Amino acid sequence: MGVTSLSPVYIGIDEVGRGAWAGPLAVGAASGDPEAAAQVLRRRRGEGFYDSKALSAQRREVALSQLREVGISFAVGFASASEIDTVGLTQALAMAARRGLQELTSRLAEPRDEQLLLLDGKTNYLEGARVETIVGGDRVHPLIAAASIAAKVARDGLMVDLDFELPYWDLSSSKGYGSRRHRCGLVWLGPSVEHRRSFRPVQELTAPASGRFFSPRSAKLDLLK
Repeated sequence: MGVTSLSPVYIGIDEVGRGAWAGPLAVGAASGDPEAAAQVLRRRRGEGFYDSKALSAQRREVALSQLREVGISFAVGFASASEIDTVGLTQALAMAARRGLQELTSRLAEPRDEQLLLLDGKTNYLEGARVETIVGGDRVHPLIAAASIAAKVARDGLMVDLDFELPYWDLSSSKGYGSRRHRCGLVWLGPSVEHRRSFRPVQELTAPASGRFFSPRSAKLDLLK
């Protein structure tokens, strides 16, 4: 009796938030039929696929819904700002990716003998796994593009939620990147609990905060007096 050879499960992986000053790093993982994903994300003009950077927030939401409809499965793993400060970006990328992969693979129903991880970029930060690195992968492979969209939607939603708790750093609009209002918040109040204190811009823009602004919540209460 012969042994049936199982095809590997292809999983696209991409990160969002690498260069942000605040908030977590998000790594998306997407699995399913690459051709089905391609039908949703193929550019109308030219070659390649729409990734998170090529779509507006509204179109990302629509694309994510369409990808789910054609059977693409997603998961997103996060690494916190404090974890980034502790272990560095590369290790934080690996942590977030493994968290997303663990969630995704626990939900995959099809049999498999191994996974082939399609990683955007030229650096393999997932040692011990079977990885294919693809420079510009979010533009040339539909599953990586799908992963980038899932990660962007998840992280952006989280940053909007954080803005309600930490309203002085422009997290909802800037998504943790260096907008003018974000810079002003750092100079005025210093970093929040969601800031990456190891990042040079956060260190350079942080002035000694006034004693009355010892926390975002107390600052909000003081301003309402």
